[in-house]
This record gives sequence, structure tokens and C-alpha cells, in this order.
Amino acid sequence: MFKVIKGVEISNYLDQDTESVLKVVGETYLMHKNGSTNNPDSYFLKFPDNEKNRIIALPASINDPKAQISGIKWIASYPGNIEKNLQRASATMVLNDYQTGYPLALLEASQISAHRTAASGAMTVGALSTRGREINTVTLVGCGVLGQKTINYVVALGIDIKKLIIYDINEQYVGSFVERNNQFDKCTIASTLKEAFDSDLVILTTTSENPYIDMSDIDLKRQVILNISLRDLSPVIIENSVNVVDDIEHCLKAQTSCHLTEQKLGNRGFINAVIADVLDGSFEDDTSKPIVISPFGLGVLDLALAYQIYKYKYDDASTVDVEGFLPDMKRL
Repeated sequence: MFKVIKGVEISNYLDQDTESVLKVVGETYLMHKNGSTNNPDSYFLKFPDNEKNRIIALPASINDPKAQISGIKWIASYPGNIEKNLQRASATMVLNDYQTGYPLALLEASQISAHRTAASGAMTVGALSTRGREINTVTLVGCGVLGQKTINYVVALGIDIKKLIIYDINEQYVGSFVERNNQFDKCTIASTLKEAFDSDLVILTTTSENPYIDMSDIDLKRQVILNISLRDLSPVIIENSVNVVDDIEHCLKAQTSCHLTEQKLGNRGFINAVIADVLDGSFEDDTSKPIVISPFGLGVLDLALAYQIYKYKYDDASTVDVEGFLPDMKRL
């Protein structure tokens, strides 16, 4: 029977079971490194009348003793939605049976996407913090939904934020964020990027389409830079940092900061490790340099998290079973 899982139930699960989200994301990175996943290129649908809008298809499959599942996420990014008081991103996810290919479920996926992105970045930071990257002060550049979720996961991992600095060109976002985060005794607002980067951990969660942060704007020290928005940093910053990505082939596309750096240098030698190397301890960090973590976003992460939600035992009223969605296609 085909199942539709409501967005409110997905939200409840993700918000209440942070430990499970982190576990699934971490295990999936290791499965990906071990070759138990298939994560093809993302496919971008763009529109000639509005170059900022796009819808992205992320197909993926997992063939591992812990999970056998296939599926695809279809996620739209419309920056102009923010001006209409709508979320920039909306998404759906279809799960397919690994053996037969039959569709199993449809899930609202924008929340899955946000949580897996925040969790993947935060857990990489958490692993680095136990191996010589001390984190006391944290800066958030971009005070939207994804920024808030990333801060939540950083806290859930036990990182003690002694000082939280926030920076956003939208004063309304700044005010709302301060109101929501009054648990931080020292929450300050930076007036410049240089001030914002005077921190142990800098989290970038903007919607910028092009690099706007250059060496002249900041003091590059030994920061951990969580480059979630992917396009904020100029190539020269990437060149002068240790670089960790989730998947080298996957990250070097779509004019991300890493992609622009590859185009500039003509090689990929500036990338030092993938996230799985950090998580399994095989990565040797050079703590004398800043480190940039750039999680482009693997479809297998969405797939694994959606499958975990699908397997969860919901109350009868929590999902919609669509009987007769599929015709009787048994071959006689």
C-alpha cells in the first residue's frame, strides 16, 4: 500500500529525535565511503525567464545490510519566496522498493533536507572539536531556518557555546533570531564581516549566489568555517585553508566556491578530505590553518533519513494510506 507521510509528523520526528538523525547521517556517510551507495549527479531544472529559480532532482540508492532502498528528492529553490513570506525551498521525496522498484511512499522533504544538512555539518564540526579544534565562540552568518537548525545540532552534540555572534544584512532576521535564542547569555550582533569572523567556528547559511567574502574582508586565522551555503567564499580563501567536502566529484559543480577554485587552479589538490574521513578518524588535520567544511548535499542522506522516517511506527492518523494508488500489475 502506498503511504503519504504528513509534514507535521516528519517535523515532530526530526525535532524530537536529534540523536537518531545524527546516527543515520553518520552511518550513511560511512556507507557512502565504503561503496554501499549510489549517488548520481544532481539534475538541475532551470528557467530561462528567471535564472535564480531552480528545481533539483537527487536520485539515490543504498544497498547495505542496514538498509536497502531507492528514491529521489525533488527540491525547488525559489529565493523570491522569502519576499512573499514563504520558505525559499520546498521539496518532496519518493521512496522505492529496492528489489521491485515499486513506489512505497511520498514524504514532504524540505525538513528532511534542512535537518540532514545541519546535522552533517554539525557532526563534522563536533568530530574536529575533539581533535584539536577548540570551539568556544560561534558565529552564524545568515539567520534563517537552516542557520537555526545548525546551531541546534551544534548544541545537541555537546559543544558549549560560550559566545554566539550573529551577522545578517536583514535586521528583521537578526531580531527574530535573538528572541528565539535567549538561552545564550552572550549573544552579540556583529556589524562587519571582519568582526563576525573573529570566532572559533563560523557557520555560513546565506542564500548568496556568488562569492562576496574575500581575504580583504576578514582576518583568516584558525577558524573552522562551516560553508553550508557553499558560495559565500572567494577561491583565495579556499586556497589558503584546509578543505573537507562530503564527496569530491559531487561538490565540484554548480559554481560553488570549491568549483570556482578548481577552475582557477586547474586541479583538485586543494581538497584534503571527505567528511567520512573526519568521522572515522582517518583524516589528519593541520590545525595551524583554517579549515573549510563544504557539504554540497548527498541525495543518499535524504534517502536514508526518509527511510528511517518511513519505518517509524506512527499512529493510524499520522499517515495517509492510499489504497489502489497502484494498479494490479502482476504478470500472469
